[in-house]
Amino acid sequence: MKEEIIVRKAEKEDVRQIAEILVEDWQKAYRGIIDSDFLDSMSVDQRYEIEVKRYQKYVVATDGNEILGYAWLEMTEDEAADCEIIALYVRYSKRNNGIGKRLFQNAVRYFRESGKKKMIIWCLKGNDEARRFYEEVGGKEFRTDSHNWGGKDYDMISYVYDLG
Repeated sequence: MKEEIIVRKAEKEDVRQIAEILVEDWQKAYRGIIDSDFLDSMSVDQRYEIEVKRYQKYVVATDGNEILGYAWLEMTEDEAADCEIIALYVRYSKRNNGIGKRLFQNAVRYFRESGKKKMIIWCLKGNDEARRFYEEVGGKEFRTDSHNWGGKDYDMISYVYDLG
C-alpha cells in the first residue's frame, strides 16, 4: 500500500537522507554541467556535516520513513525578491511523480502566509530539466550570474514569481 506524501519541517533525523539526496542528485543531474572531479569528490558524510547545521530551514516530502525530496526556504533582502527557494531536490528515482511540485507549492504557501510578495530561485543555466520545471510552475527568467564550485565558475539563471 502506497503511503500519502506529507510535506513537513525537516528534523535532525532526516539529515542523512537529505545529504544522500543532494549528493546523488548532483552526481547524476549535473554530470556534464559541473566538473566531474568536483562531483566525484562529493560525499554523503561531508554533506551531512554541512546540512546538519541548517536543516531547520528545510521542508521535506516524505511517504513514511523515506525522505523523497526537500526544499531550503529563506527570507531574503534581495532587490528582486523578499524570499527564496535556495534548493529544491527530489530523490533521483522518485522524479516526475509530483514531489517537486508539492515542495514548490508548499514553499509558495509558506511565503504567502509570511506576507512575502516576490520569490526567486536560482539554477544552473545548463540544467534544462530544472529550467523547464521552474518555467512550468510560472517562473519568469530574471537575471543571470555565476557561482563557483571547486574553483570553477558556472553560469546561473534566476526565476522570479509574483506571490501577490
